[in-house]
Amino acid sequence: MATFKNIFLIDDDDLFIFLTKTIIEDEKFADHIHSYEDAREAMEYLKSSDEKPFPEIIFLDINMPMMDGWEFIDALEKSKIKHDIIIYITSSSINPLDLKKAESNPSIKGFISKPLDPAKLKKIAEGRL
Repeated sequence: MATFKNIFLIDDDDLFIFLTKTIIEDEKFADHIHSYEDAREAMEYLKSSDEKPFPEIIFLDINMPMMDGWEFIDALEKSKIKHDIIIYITSSSINPLDLKKAESNPSIKGFISKPLDPAKLKKIAEGRL
């Protein structure tokens, strides 16, 4: 049995999505993995209906075209979505301002440097990250 039922991967990097999905499946971290290369599509899904399964966790990249991770979080906070969603920033950014911004935002549970690996998933499952 998986640790979580539904998770979202929001990242414009196909390779990151492929590798992360593989790790999540191998580790039985989630039953269902929904991936989006465009954060706007993920936001539309979340806004479209309360009937759909909502993610328990979102792994969100910062640097994406069209709508970046910060814009996604702003849109989520302004929306009327009333579901508890845990957000982890997953980024290769080495900009200390990104880390500081993530740490100061109460909507963000943590900042994870890419790649996402089994050890990091275990820490999340145990509530240590």
